[in-house]
Amino acid sequence: MTIYDLFIQTTLMSSLGIIVYLVAIAMPRVYEIEEVNASNNNYFRRRLGAIIPLETVDIKLNAFKDKTLRRLKIFIMKADNFISKRLNNSGDKI
Repeated sequence: MTIYDLFIQTTLMSSLGIIVYLVAIAMPRVYEIEEVNASNNNYFRRRLGAIIPLETVDIKLNAFKDKTLRRLKIFIMKADNFISKRLNNSGDKI
């Protein structure tokens, strides 16, 4: 391990710490903004809720996301198994 590797690792960890710190500071402001917007947009939300059932749309989108992620996970696992078998078989022939 050289000085160069140590410098890169230290810089990376410091950057990650700074990002976490900035996000932690910004979180309370996000909640305050949401509370203000919620009180101002109550009429529009009720009006939009009468036109579009947002809760059911949200439930359906979450279900679609979950199914898609599960299928993607299965596809990635199958691809990983296929590649592993191919690599093991090619190693045996050499």
